[in-house]
Amino acid sequence: MPRTENKHGFDDAARENWARYRYGIDRGHTDYTAQAQRCEGMYLGGGEQWRAEDKRILEAEGRPFYEFNQIMPAINTALGYQIANRMDISLRPRGADGDAEVAKTLTKIIKQISDSNHLHWQETQMFGDGLIEQRGYIDVRLRFDNNIKGDVVVTTIDPRDAIPDPDAKTYNPDDWADFTWARWLTLNEIGQIYGEAARKKVEEAEDPSADYGDGDGETERNKFGGYSGLSDAYYESSEGVKRYRVIDRQYWVYEMTPCIVFPESGDVHVQANMSDESVADALSKGAQRARRMKKRVKWVVSTYCTTLHDDYSPYAHFTVVPYFAYFRRGKTRGMVDNGIGPQEVLNKSVSQFVHILNASANGGWMVEEGSLTNMDTDDLEEVGSKTGLVMEYAKNSQKPERIQPNSVPTGVDRLMDRAQLALKETTVPDAMRGNQGQEVSGVAIQSKQHASQQQLAVPLDNLAYTRWLLAKRLLSLIQTFYDSYRVFRITETDPITGKDKDVVLEINKLDAHSGAYLNDVTVGEYDVVISEQPMQVTFENSQFQQVMEMRQAGILIPDRVALRYSNLADKHELIESLPDPAQQPPDPTLEAKAALLQAQARNADANAQNKDMQTLYTGLQTAQVIATIPQTAPLADKLARSVGFQDKDAAPIIPDAQATQPIADTVDMGANTSPAFPALAATGGEGAAAGIETPAADGIQQL
Repeated sequence: MPRTENKHGFDDAARENWARYRYGIDRGHTDYTAQAQRCEGMYLGGGEQWRAEDKRILEAEGRPFYEFNQIMPAINTALGYQIANRMDISLRPRGADGDAEVAKTLTKIIKQISDSNHLHWQETQMFGDGLIEQRGYIDVRLRFDNNIKGDVVVTTIDPRDAIPDPDAKTYNPDDWADFTWARWLTLNEIGQIYGEAARKKVEEAEDPSADYGDGDGETERNKFGGYSGLSDAYYESSEGVKRYRVIDRQYWVYEMTPCIVFPESGDVHVQANMSDESVADALSKGAQRARRMKKRVKWVVSTYCTTLHDDYSPYAHFTVVPYFAYFRRGKTRGMVDNGIGPQEVLNKSVSQFVHILNASANGGWMVEEGSLTNMDTDDLEEVGSKTGLVMEYAKNSQKPERIQPNSVPTGVDRLMDRAQLALKETTVPDAMRGNQGQEVSGVAIQSKQHASQQQLAVPLDNLAYTRWLLAKRLLSLIQTFYDSYRVFRITETDPITGKDKDVVLEINKLDAHSGAYLNDVTVGEYDVVISEQPMQVTFENSQFQQVMEMRQAGILIPDRVALRYSNLADKHELIESLPDPAQQPPDPTLEAKAALLQAQARNADANAQNKDMQTLYTGLQTAQVIATIPQTAPLADKLARSVGFQDKDAAPIIPDAQATQPIADTVDMGANTSPAFPALAATGGEGAAAGIETPAADGIQQL
């Protein structure tokens, strides 16, 4: 339905957009921007921790105001944790159409997009906004400046310019009614983004404003310059400073929509979000056209009274991805909010303490009228606090006396200590900052640092959720808009040689023989897996240590791999100087180690066989005793059970012998001729049983 222009110069879309913008402003965004500005001042310090009205009062009274900024190091510690760790996104197939190789391809494409957009720095900015100003935002959309097919671009948004749905209470923007982004753009920027026709309409509307950010009750916006009382004449005569407030609003609509239905998988895609080639290819493979009720994004951009854009969004989601350090049913908080009170107590108590000390140095004088001879009271007021003051007073007059200042109130120093402790409890404790306590062991300090990271558990868990939302948005954009043949050049590191190599990655390539598309990233469902890995020196140190420990344990890790994980400045040159593993002769020490292991294995087998033979011989001796004296069988069974012997056969352990006489067909074993077990001497008497081994059963001695 076309928009109309009313008698006041507003068109309906612009009026509706402006009304919704004012609704968000009045429903809490003004209060939020004031609190965000206050939190940022507490973080930056440099005079911004004191309110302007408080500083004016103290200056009028001649009292100092000091800042002991304890918030900045706490926030920087939390930021340092995020900076020292990088996000690693990987995909895995899900459903019938998911493919493992395509999942690897999508993972590489997302990493390429992350690198080209310097996503780690963008995330640091967003994370800092969330910790300091409660809210951080990343915007994900396509840009066609450098590639006619479109490139995914990731940018950050000033949280004071972003207005989420005031009535929403969920973290995920898919559950919000709308999202509004208020910006100030010049005519040139409007023409570049929305076209010359839109620029001309805005220029004719004549509704520019000075971009100071303090209009309509808003707080002053951050920029390199600030408001310094510029005259309206300067503003009107300057070129290129006229800016227009642009309201960029995305909202959900639910209506009947032309769709493409895939019967095999049951997937339903909005036809408007598919290219003509994708639609034709889907129809040729059996997909069908249909009209279904679908939830879509409507996108309206306008100034105060002029519509610049009004159409359906090409994206399946809002372009914004939020981050909230602490989130509770629509209420957001940062790490600075709860530190404002303790920081103010610390600043005021320190300033009061210094004021009392200054007063004690010059408490004033009490003198008798006309008693001073070498100066008057005005001179005494001026030089009365100087070192080496010589004061002469008239004879028989009252001696001048110094006025004693008020003593420092009891508990001021303890108040300062308590404020510092409260700051650490509400932000980041000492252990996480690496400050050494009573323990001197590095392991103990690292253990305390690890335990203290629980203080950041909630902000880091919310960061993981934001990363997951971002990865899902990137996957959606790739599968929707990267639907034509594309070539990516990706640099990978060879895991064996450690060398960087260029890999050409082709997607959506048509195979002339089969008619199928190779690496078709537009089909299939995939799960997003987010992991966190330390980066740079910390990561490399831990990896190098593990590599060296595994080499010491005998794991054959090549020298190239060990060098790759080292921190040497010229490690790549050293890797290049190593001989090629394919041409390198075998290491003789490795062959010697292998031969030694084989010899040790043979020795172990021989020892085991020897033990088995000794056990067999012992068993035969026991059988001889029982066969000769059957009455010992029950007693032997009880003795065996008492020492915990476990029978490998059916019970009892030692069965009763059936014969009371020697077995008739007993084989004569003859004399023992083994040199290891020599026979007893053929003599009787007391030397008959004194040999190394007896010729009969061990338990039976000849009398």
